[in-house]
Amino acid sequence: MSHPIESISRDLKFVETLSFDQPAIRPSRVREIAQLQSATSLLRNSLQSFCSFAPVDVVRGLIKSGIPLALGVERRSLTILFADLENFSTHAEQLPPDTLLDQMSVYFEQVSGAISDEQGTVDKFIGDGIMAFWGAPIALSDHALRACAGAVRAARRMERINEAWRAEGRPTFEIRIGLNSAEVLVGNVGATNRFSYTAIGDGVNAAARLEGTNKAFGTRICISDSVFGAVASAVVARPLRRVRVKGRKQDFMIYELLGFANSRDPELEVRRDDQVLSEMTWLASKRFEAGDLQGAARRYREILERFPDDGVAKSMLATCLPGAVAAEDGATTTAP
Repeated sequence: MSHPIESISRDLKFVETLSFDQPAIRPSRVREIAQLQSATSLLRNSLQSFCSFAPVDVVRGLIKSGIPLALGVERRSLTILFADLENFSTHAEQLPPDTLLDQMSVYFEQVSGAISDEQGTVDKFIGDGIMAFWGAPIALSDHALRACAGAVRAARRMERINEAWRAEGRPTFEIRIGLNSAEVLVGNVGATNRFSYTAIGDGVNAAARLEGTNKAFGTRICISDSVFGAVASAVVARPLRRVRVKGRKQDFMIYELLGFANSRDPELEVRRDDQVLSEMTWLASKRFEAGDLQGAARRYREILERFPDDGVAKSMLATCLPGAVAAEDGATTTAP
């Protein structure tokens, strides 16, 4: 009788640490012990299912503390990520439901996996969107750096998936990501009988708006000045322009994140063209910020001569020369 009881004790220890890959216990011939084994198995399966709906670290902390969940938040510095898909409404209208669900599942798995690999917490899925953050429930001193790594990994993984889908003749999903670092409220939010672990505040709203900013510039990963300031020495990024978003009282510079400097990780390393693009954009941006619009326009034209499809250069050239639009070859024509 002692052997199955010891097995149950070990199994409960595994459940306490949320280790669900342990082998099943052989049923005991003693009815009372078999019932206890069955109850332990039910507890394990229930917690494993619960972990699919809530951040694992939150569940693990709940089990270790033994304290029932309750409403409550705390102020903490986090880096928040918002991601969604370009032209998702078109995909939803044109694709058969089963095909859409299949591709959406791959997209969610790839992006959430990239976030988890960098110790991020996936908060929720919102339609085709994903909200995640770094720095809670486990505090991370390098949350901005890890968030940047998670974002770049997610974008690179979706590039590989898109290559495979393109070869199969399937539509591709282009991801857009926004990152912002700020002090926000994080904790259990909701009603007394139903709530979720999430982050709220102006810093969260700013991250969501940065994700949408990608549309105006044709970029993939847009980060705030607070993120760039924390990771500038480790990443390769390029300045876009100063903007004002809800939640920020003053204009601030936003950047496109391109990769990691001096990294040998194929998912993070900066590509040669992106390094050149970054250097050329910094030169153009310095002219623009100094008020030299003609000089900036020349620099942005130079970018378009080498990178004809660059959305940032096209957008900024139109800003430097009101009434002019960038042509495919980098020349400008006067708009009617």
